[in-house]
Amino acid sequence: MDFPAVQSTLTDLPDTFTSNAGPYPQLVDSWTTALALFTTGSDGIAAQANFNSAVGGWIDTWGLAFGIGRLATESDSTYQARILALMSAVVGTVPAIQIWISLYAPGGSVSENSPGPGYTITLPSAITTLQYQQFFDGLQYIRPVGVPVTINASSGGLFLGTSTFMGVDQVMGSYLSTGGGAIASPWGAIQNNASLRIPDLYLTDPTLNPSLAA
Repeated sequence: MDFPAVQSTLTDLPDTFTSNAGPYPQLVDSWTTALALFTTGSDGIAAQANFNSAVGGWIDTWGLAFGIGRLATESDSTYQARILALMSAVVGTVPAIQIWISLYAPGGSVSENSPGPGYTITLPSAITTLQYQQFFDGLQYIRPVGVPVTINASSGGLFLGTSTFMGVDQVMGSYLSTGGGAIASPWGAIQNNASLRIPDLYLTDPTLNPSLAA
């Protein structure tokens, strides 16, 4: 509530209890000023407690509660969208990784290793450094834990491939392919996904939650 809203509430009285003369208007103004300072601050706190209206450091607070930190140079809107995408994403399957690739590494692909275990992710060369950071920072929440992954990064332009025919040496093929190589993931296959950092005392402490008392 701002100054006019607070004063409108204070002056919403029958004429018998109000006055337009003497010290009464000044007294109401002083009350309004004090209450408006409080209500404006409380409205601001309430707004930041809502994820959709949080800004600045309050978005960081929301993100860090779930173990999702802000990346360097990441704007409020981008960071907020990434938190929402991670918290609502499908996880633990190849289709989930495909969805994540479409968001942060468009043009990439994922395929299951067969007959061996695990899967292979191929990243395109045309992604920015920020997209690369966002992709890996989020993939640790999306990936299936305990499953080995191979990550290939495309690089450079197009290169002539080769074809092998029975009885002859390798010859230049009639197609183009991309170059690239395997890169190491920033986390191991058996490293757990980030855990929730919100205090859980309310869920375990019988003093705070009497329904848990024996």
